[in-house]
Amino acid sequence: MSHYRSAPILPGVAFITGGARGLGLAIAQSFAKEGARGVVLFDIQPSDTMAAARASVEQFLIPSGKCVTIHGDVTQESALEGAMETVLREFGRLDYAANFAGVVGPLGVTWETGVEEWKRVIEVNTVGVWLSMRAELRVMLKQEGIAGVETGRVEQRGAIVNCASVNSIQGGAGTTGYTASKHAVLGMTKSAALEARGEGVRVNCVSPGFLLTKLLEPAMKVAEGETTAKLTGDAWEMYERRQGRKASFEEVGDVVALLCSPRMSLVVGANLSIDNGFTINENPT
Repeated sequence: MSHYRSAPILPGVAFITGGARGLGLAIAQSFAKEGARGVVLFDIQPSDTMAAARASVEQFLIPSGKCVTIHGDVTQESALEGAMETVLREFGRLDYAANFAGVVGPLGVTWETGVEEWKRVIEVNTVGVWLSMRAELRVMLKQEGIAGVETGRVEQRGAIVNCASVNSIQGGAGTTGYTASKHAVLGMTKSAALEARGEGVRVNCVSPGFLLTKLLEPAMKVAEGETTAKLTGDAWEMYERRQGRKASFEEVGDVVALLCSPRMSLVVGANLSIDNGFTINENPT
């Protein structure tokens, strides 16, 4: 008799905010590759982007698996409540959640940043994550543990991974809104993790390094009335040198998915850096 593990690592149902593109989509694909029977993508993106995302996930699903897309805004409580109703109607439970909807927001010094654009970052990156966590926890806490966990392993009713950032650990001039929002995500993750650990739900966050996502494209273009982009190619190359190499979306997706596995049963309230050593490197290269 073989003692090697052969069953799917993540046979349950996953819900991903910001799941239609970038890191969120990579996470959804990783859940599918690890055997999830259901993957739900929640995003504000247009229908063609949502359809393309669903198709890209479906190619990795098990034969009986299903991918569902839900159009919605993480800052709207009713949208998230409706999404949870859809998850339960389609699959009967929610096992894993990854909260990756977010915005970069204004890049500029504090005294030149508008109040409303600064508040928008907090609304999406902080309030949106909190609303998402709350909705997910309310579902997970009402269900039994995930089936198929090895004998002797602590029961897991659910697992949640929030998107922090290297800016949850460090700061950066010109990023007060984004940095504040990501520090808040780390704080919320720690508190929610302690609240839920005794109920069989694990909450953690991850801090991805530097990846060129769609969110950064506006910052790398020269805006009207400006002479240079907010984020130049030279600056990006410096970040990547400090990171040691370019990173791929799939690398982040796999970490998030595996962090949801019951095999990670003792990992609670952690902020896992996915940055090839960027945050521990004091040198620019």
